[in-house]
Amino acid sequence: MRPRLTVVAPPSVETVVIPEFDVVWLVKELDASRYVDPLRGQCRADAVVKALSRSVNTPTVFILECDGYYPGLNFVFGLAVPHLKTAVVFTARLRGPQFRERLVKEITHEAGHLYGLGHCSDPSCVMYFSNSIYDTDRKSAFFCERCRRRLYAFFR
Repeated sequence: MRPRLTVVAPPSVETVVIPEFDVVWLVKELDASRYVDPLRGQCRADAVVKALSRSVNTPTVFILECDGYYPGLNFVFGLAVPHLKTAVVFTARLRGPQFRERLVKEITHEAGHLYGLGHCSDPSCVMYFSNSIYDTDRKSAFFCERCRRRLYAFFR
């Protein structure tokens, strides 16, 4: 049995298969404009997670159609806050021919954090930190064996 995950996505984002999790995919209009920092033109990731966590009681990843940032960083592909059971993935920098594959990887990565995983040193592991879209493209959509063992130890 795989860990469970809820994904909430706007209608503009097609459902994707997340192979490492049993997923409930919900379609909901999400107004990203409420979270845009007018000086940066980006959504502030921690504010988004805090606001969206109010409706969450199981591990949930929200997908927002905007560019995300976290203070001190130019951008983030996503952010997870495990104690809130809430994560967000931003689509702006994932767009392109590999969008669906990138989305799977980023949802899986943030869900891994929700289940207690940190970043991994294996560049092929989905939990490897992506400093650029090239890192995301290079890694797989799957956990390495070490991260999978940690996930299932946490999950049990």
